[in-house]
Amino acid sequence: MKSNNKNIEETIVAKAKELGASLAGIASIEDLKASSSYAIYDKKPFYEEYKGVTWREAHKSVLVWALAHPISEPVLDWWSMKVPGFTPGNGIMRTQSKKLRIWMDEELGIKALSLPYQIEYGGAFLKDSAALAGLGVIGKNNLLVTPEFGTRVRLRGIFMEAELEPTGPIEFDPCKGCDQPCHRACPRDAFRSGSFERPYCKEENDKREANGQMVDGSIMGIEESSEVVKPCRFCELACPVAQGTSG
Repeated sequence: MKSNNKNIEETIVAKAKELGASLAGIASIEDLKASSSYAIYDKKPFYEEYKGVTWREAHKSVLVWALAHPISEPVLDWWSMKVPGFTPGNGIMRTQSKKLRIWMDEELGIKALSLPYQIEYGGAFLKDSAALAGLGVIGKNNLLVTPEFGTRVRLRGIFMEAELEPTGPIEFDPCKGCDQPCHRACPRDAFRSGSFERPYCKEENDKREANGQMVDGSIMGIEESSEVVKPCRFCELACPVAQGTSG
């Protein structure tokens, strides 16, 4: 049953932002189920741990939010086994997720499920969710492109047991007329066919994983030194959308 409270969507989005989200929105689970990513991925999953999706009937909507990831804060997605959530950014968003889920239950009476980041461990396709929720669009770089922060965001989601009004999608065409510096920036030429080819991207990140670097724990928000992996962001940082903003 759909909520008859016209302000509930605005209230939830506002609360997400109050807790530190840079952007937030709501999408329909039915719309998410119909997204092309699931149809493609179910036929040829990239991660062997992925066993398909078991959709809970009670889940009707997804709240998805973004954390701005400015060039000045590269540490947000540095990966370490010693860091809660494995990256500082994911640690921040896990805390936001828990607070949001508890708040929804206590203040709105909405039961919710905090999603893991990884699709193979029960997560959702967050880029699709974000596009459906109106945070941005999926560009020719295979990344979510937002009007406010370009591609420089990290995403997280929550499934909710309430049928809420979607806040998107939006009319936005950031790739129109662009000469695609994102494609040229890739060190593995992962766009050689004209579209994104994940295996080439994986080659670059596998190389980076094999060449982790020890850094002082204070950099990662922990007490002891830690070996970290610095994921590739060349295509992300090459996107000209919203360059020069705080994101």
